[in-house]
Amino acid sequence: MDIPRVAVVATHNRPAELARLLDAIRPQCDFQIVIDNASTPPAHLPYPGAIGPNTVAAPAGVALTFIRDEEQPPNLSRLWNVGLNQAAALMGWIGADTYDVAVLNDDAVPPPGWWDEVSRLMRAHGAAAACSDPYGAQVYPVLKLKPDADIMARMSGWAFMLRGEVGLRLDEDYRWWWGDTQLDWDARAAGGMLVVPGYRVENTLANTSTTGPLAEQAGLDRATFKRKNGWNPW
Repeated sequence: MDIPRVAVVATHNRPAELARLLDAIRPQCDFQIVIDNASTPPAHLPYPGAIGPNTVAAPAGVALTFIRDEEQPPNLSRLWNVGLNQAAALMGWIGADTYDVAVLNDDAVPPPGWWDEVSRLMRAHGAAAACSDPYGAQVYPVLKLKPDADIMARMSGWAFMLRGEVGLRLDEDYRWWWGDTQLDWDARAAGGMLVVPGYRVENTLANTSTTGPLAEQAGLDRATFKRKNGWNPW
């Protein structure tokens, strides 16, 4: 892995899914950053061997860092930014100017080879962000440079990759939904967002958390998106 790879995950009360994800992505990256959002009981460091505060050496030489965050209801965009900022700090510490950072939901299941292919094509196309095709509709890479209403070729909100050196961050005005779509459109303006064929990432518990206050927040976020961009693509 010539370019350092950092996986960022936010989690809440899903220990089995989190462990599955960390096991799946560990062979594909160098660093794992987990933001534990008020889990009860708290998410724990699953590997022995502390190498620093809240950091352990996971198998295959991967460094795993846990960050506890208590805000409920959560601001998902802020949680992802916590992870992205920690990733940037880690890369500064090791002196890496170029790096990949993947943002993954705790219930995502990235297949073997996912990181290799998404990173390779993202960088080959000069894109600021990329994802694998979430719906199995693409047969060749699709580079998005402008906003559109193509719901089948948008950035996958549960598993996407950023070219870390570009410095993209989430807009924290979106507390639950639509933040990934805003980031998608921001990436298009910053060099493009690429949809890679194959390597579909399963989202095993899709939308099961969007109930009660979070369902209401999703509607507010949709209104925020329209206010900021002038229209809603879906």
